[in-house]
Amino acid sequence: MRIGAPAARDIEAAFAAAQARTGAPLACVVADCSADYALGPSLGAAALALATPWPLIAFTDLSAIHVFAIQLAVFALALAALAFGPVRAALASRARRRSACHRAAMVQFTLRGLDRAAARNGVLLYVSLTEHYARIVADAGLEIAPEAWRGLIDELGAALRSGDAAAALTRAAQRMGDHLAEVFPATPGASAPIAKRFHVL
Repeated sequence: MRIGAPAARDIEAAFAAAQARTGAPLACVVADCSADYALGPSLGAAALALATPWPLIAFTDLSAIHVFAIQLAVFALALAALAFGPVRAALASRARRRSACHRAAMVQFTLRGLDRAAARNGVLLYVSLTEHYARIVADAGLEIAPEAWRGLIDELGAALRSGDAAAALTRAAQRMGDHLAEVFPATPGASAPIAKRFHVL
């Protein structure tokens, strides 16, 4: 699922409209993948290649050079298959994927300056497409019930699965604006806390 430039502009406009209703700085980051997951699968490919000669030696009359060639081919094919991020992510455990996404979300929260809001009311919507993961990171000053955010995330996930990322994220921006305007309404004449609210990695 790719987000093109026109869709990105529409999503940015939706988050700008949400920001205009609240004094809480908000942003959205959409990542293709939260980690490369390279180490585990690469070790698996190496283990498979190391195990390959044993059945060949035990059950065939292949020469050492042929066994070695097959071993190299198995390793190369396994690495080629693992060159695709979605394949590596699928092979990683669910706990590993969630940990990587959580860590990436926290990094983006800090990177976008949302941790520096004076009222500690910054909020980030982080979406990682490969892992089908979405999370809202809210600072300590936001007193919004977790159930409200959970409902938003559930709705966003269902909308993303339908394939229309622009509509899903636009709706999420509106929902975030609704929640934030209740607890941190915009102050007339105040400048926008951050300049850009939507980022695609």
